[in-house]
Amino acid sequence: MVLIKEENIIIEDIKEDDLPDVVEIEKEAFSDPWTIDMFYSELFNPISLFWGVKDISGRLIGYISFWRVVDEAHVLNLAVHQSFRRKGIGSKILLTSIDYCKREGIKTVLLEVRRSNKAAQELYEKYGFNVIVVRPRYYKNPVEDALVMALEL
Repeated sequence: MVLIKEENIIIEDIKEDDLPDVVEIEKEAFSDPWTIDMFYSELFNPISLFWGVKDISGRLIGYISFWRVVDEAHVLNLAVHQSFRRKGIGSKILLTSIDYCKREGIKTVLLEVRRSNKAAQELYEKYGFNVIVVRPRYYKNPVEDALVMALEL
């Protein structure tokens, strides 16, 4: 399903054919990346929403996956290809997700972010997320605290 179609990008459901590109973006974005099997399972998880951003040529340049659990959304992954960062792609897919959550009656959006990932924290704070708790030693490779952030809708 196509969610957004604009002059330069399209946001649509991730398909199985997109997974190799998802994994490549994941590997460049995270030190402990998800595997293709983990992403594959999200395609068939009934509570998972998994959307990709493609440029005008059809190239995958970013993605988001999140779960809808009753009246909460839990962001699992959000990443943008390194050559498309700081161009509004992360904001666009995050705002599309937030708009979806509002329409669907979701009350809270939650996520975890590495304490050292200042760029991601700034993105989330820009749209109203706040740190609600710290999870010590949550991440591996390297071991690092997670900041749990929440957005009340």
